[in-house]
Amino acid sequence: MFKPAFITTLFITIITLFSSPLQANKTHFGTHGMTIFGGDDGLFASHLPMYHKPHNVQMVMQFHFSDPDIDKTVKQKLTQQSNQANQLWTIVPKPFDLMRLHPSQDNELTKLQVDVVEGHFERGGISRFTDQEVIIDNIIIFSELNMLTEQNKAANATYQVISANPQSQHQFLVKLIENRPEADHLLRVLNHQFDKVSQVTVPLKGKLHPSKDELAKNLSLAPQQLIEIYLETAELQ
Repeated sequence: MFKPAFITTLFITIITLFSSPLQANKTHFGTHGMTIFGGDDGLFASHLPMYHKPHNVQMVMQFHFSDPDIDKTVKQKLTQQSNQANQLWTIVPKPFDLMRLHPSQDNELTKLQVDVVEGHFERGGISRFTDQEVIIDNIIIFSELNMLTEQNKAANATYQVISANPQSQHQFLVKLIENRPEADHLLRVLNHQFDKVSQVTVPLKGKLHPSKDELAKNLSLAPQQLIEIYLETAELQ
């Protein structure tokens, strides 16, 4: 017969195991495609979020390829396409637990194995490189999305300014995703430095995202200085 003390200890151990962060994080295990953007001075990746697990996280990171030739090639391609309308690239990591990219995670991931696709990996993109290792340099944004419906919407949209450094020729705007429905919106900014500005805010006027012209006007930019790299609303209803 088991002694009561042993049974109690066993019960506590089981409860602890199944309520641990590691166990809970398994709900975010999956294939997490990401847009990639940047230029010759740095590369970034933005997770393609949805309002359901395992994809209910907005995450943007800075990274580099462990293979210096691949790293140089991808940076050159993005720099060459910086003035073009179509400059979407994506990566497809091997399945992993997305919560392991959380900055406070004890066993935080430092690298991923990915395939590199020119275009959207699920929408006719062309595979360029397979089974490449990427090294995660910095997590810039990590926010678990509120999946509740019928929540109040903000009057303004906030965009995070992303660049390798304030003087970089490659400046980007990433919309911070809030209450559903939403828009995953990523833009390149040409011939402009935001200096020490880390975020910009623009009126939404009841829409999911400002138009490119509205965004340019609010930022005192010419419309041609903004290039829309990625815009998705259907997956964020």
